[in-house]
Amino acid sequence: MKKLLLVATICALISAMFANGANALPIDPPARGVEPVVITGAQLPTWSHLPAEGLATTHPQHLQDGKRDAHNGTLVVPTDARPGATIAEIAAFSWDGSKFVEIPVQVDERFPYFLANVNSNDIFGPVYSGTDEELTYEWDIESWKQQFTEVLPDGSCIKRYANSVDEIAKAVQEGWMSLASSTKPDDMLRRMQDPVGVLDDDDEIVFMASDTGQLAPADAVPPGTIGGKQQITVTDPRNPADVGFVYLVQRPSGSSFNASNGYVSYERDADADEWIDRDTYADGEPENVGSSNTSYGPNIPGTVCTDDPKTPELERGFDDPTTPAEEAPRHSDDRFPRDGVTVSTGTYKWHASGRWMIRSMQIISAATGEYGPDLIDRWKGRAFQQSPDSSVSLVGFEDEQVNWEGNSTLLGERFGPVRAIREVWGADSGTNVTKTETFYRDAISYRFRVRVHPIPPDGLYTSWDYNQGVAQCYFNESHSDCVHVDGVNDDILNVDEAPTGQPAFFDATDPQHSKPLANLNWEQVSGAGDAGSLVYMFEMKNAQSAENPLVVPYYRDDACLDDGTGDNPTPRQFPGEASTDARVYSDENRDCTINPLDLFDPNTNNWQNRQGCFACHGIHYFVTNDTDNATMPKPTTEIDGQQWQWAVPTAGPSAVGDAYANTVKTPLVAVATYLP
Repeated sequence: MKKLLLVATICALISAMFANGANALPIDPPARGVEPVVITGAQLPTWSHLPAEGLATTHPQHLQDGKRDAHNGTLVVPTDARPGATIAEIAAFSWDGSKFVEIPVQVDERFPYFLANVNSNDIFGPVYSGTDEELTYEWDIESWKQQFTEVLPDGSCIKRYANSVDEIAKAVQEGWMSLASSTKPDDMLRRMQDPVGVLDDDDEIVFMASDTGQLAPADAVPPGTIGGKQQITVTDPRNPADVGFVYLVQRPSGSSFNASNGYVSYERDADADEWIDRDTYADGEPENVGSSNTSYGPNIPGTVCTDDPKTPELERGFDDPTTPAEEAPRHSDDRFPRDGVTVSTGTYKWHASGRWMIRSMQIISAATGEYGPDLIDRWKGRAFQQSPDSSVSLVGFEDEQVNWEGNSTLLGERFGPVRAIREVWGADSGTNVTKTETFYRDAISYRFRVRVHPIPPDGLYTSWDYNQGVAQCYFNESHSDCVHVDGVNDDILNVDEAPTGQPAFFDATDPQHSKPLANLNWEQVSGAGDAGSLVYMFEMKNAQSAENPLVVPYYRDDACLDDGTGDNPTPRQFPGEASTDARVYSDENRDCTINPLDLFDPNTNNWQNRQGCFACHGIHYFVTNDTDNATMPKPTTEIDGQQWQWAVPTAGPSAVGDAYANTVKTPLVAVATYLP
């Protein structure tokens, strides 16, 4: 293992020597038309109020408070002479040269949450993770509170908030809700709202740069306005002469835009609220989720209305083996909702079947106006090793399907005219890890707050895997030329075995393929024809992340790699199990020849004996220190990183990533001026 770490470190240093790359792309003007503009209440001091402040309940008191609580702390509202603007009355306009035109605007309130997951009945939830503070959003649906079951007339069981204080008291008595819930039962009946009921300094106001207009006359006021207006001057730092303006006003009717007539449509799947558990699926079923580490996660007991394929029908007490699954309620000690969702805009359509299970991404065709083919196999997360086939990992293998999906919950969901947001809480022993997905018209951002114990080599991976035959070209900051997506590796520093000959799958940066570090280093995958392109870039959001410097790009285009999960080119049987297991592959299909092209069957258009990893790319942390704040109540060591994903309609594969990445490297600058 020490040899592996040494190899990885040396490779990273070699990469640094070749940082500029042989095929560096030119610096393109930023694609400002797709850029959101986000300002905070602090930038509008005449309209704002001091934000809520608080402190998490710390060790060991939080253990006595009981189970799971996203508000395991105290909040106070500071005194402020400023009254603060009424959020529901804020509207936005641009000036078209002769009149004001209303534009979509969204105000998202934020306040501190205090995440505690004592439900995880091992050391990582109650003892190691403790309670972690996070500044996040006031949700339209605070999903983690929907811990109760409603049985519908069709026999299905769906999640809901508590119906009464008595129901909460019973859950506390049964031991699966926090004792703290009994002292604030009214709060558990609904979503929690920002205790500062007006615009405050940490709230966010967002609009699209494409909606900015010209400078309006000083005395021009949109109809119905109360008081003065906030002039937001939006400047391109790369071209200071390029300036746009947006005007925020207060009026009784507020904005005319909402989630029903804005840029983003957020629609939960028809069965998204249905409770399932690890016994909903047969052993080895490709869709099997949450089958590992049941001591982690929400650990919510209660009724599940799905069949249990692992137990014979008569043993479950049903006389009629043909009884539909939804008519067979049973008790579960560890259940979770499906939480599938589809997000669609005028640029893309995105679907996840759960919280960590992102399954498809389609981009609009400029020629047909229809969504193109699905580009991605899925998003993948890995801890300790990138493949379950490795025989040298110290602590095994974790993935997004078997380990993380069932050990997580949605913290909340929010829908608006400019963006939709959902946040996932929990990933195996990282019980307070969160992932915040923010959906804009042209892009999605994925913000990961990593709070977990030290991760030994080979560390952590997050990557995107693509559908074979749909994805055609890979580009990055070092390659303006097409790197063909063909299942044959172009990155020469992918390792498949240790010096001893044992299987050991890990990745180090190839200096001829990528720049050395992942931060602010864009990547792109283009589909064939007009299937569109996906551009990505990763950025660090906090200084503490510098404690974990070896964050490098990851790339594999390998039809032979079996990384444990996936749907394309064939569904991966027995998720998470090593491919050497006889249940995973039959003897005749187990070996992978030296030339992966020999594996391709033109009759079925499939690769025969591996799930495959086509143009898999993303972020690789070689090793991490403690990122769980050392039980402190304030963020001290956590990693806070964000990956952007732009959906770009393209007529054919070409390197367009630089223009999109530059919107993050040098974002627009917004300055507010109050005009009474």
